[in-house]
Amino acid sequence: MFVKATTWVVGIVAAVIVGAPAQAETFKDKSYVNSCVPISSEEVMKRPDGSSIRRTVSNCVAVGDLPFPFDYRKMMCTGTAELGADGKLVSSHGYCDALSTKGDRIASWTTFNPTDQGTWGIIPGSGTGAYAGAKGGGTYKIKAPLPGGGGVYQVTGSWQVDGATAAK
Repeated sequence: MFVKATTWVVGIVAAVIVGAPAQAETFKDKSYVNSCVPISSEEVMKRPDGSSIRRTVSNCVAVGDLPFPFDYRKMMCTGTAELGADGKLVSSHGYCDALSTKGDRIASWTTFNPTDQGTWGIIPGSGTGAYAGAKGGGTYKIKAPLPGGGGVYQVTGSWQVDGATAAK
């Protein structure tokens, strides 16, 4: 009787542990460095008032001290910048598609303003694999502009990843 009861209890405990939902993994106020280089010939559309709209496509690499999937990512980013008649940035908006080292994908939006800083956020429902269910956002600022466009950015924010899919 004791053996049957013990086996039954062990079986239930094992089922609960295996079937229990994993805890969400959260990173608050963490940062990483994102380096971007334009790869497209910049398309510029002039407006009658002298201002213009510029479109760019950039390849980016994000490197951080965070655990997978936020440690290393490559990204393809597209952006549209509004420039005043004087050629100075008025505003910029864009989207980035990121790929983890294991092939997981996620998308984010960005805004950038003339003070060399901006905001970003994860597009809800865009994550696959380890990024499934991810949410978050934050700010970024330029650390170093690169000649000919692009730059190195310090990105800060908070993320939450569903622990059930964020296998390490």
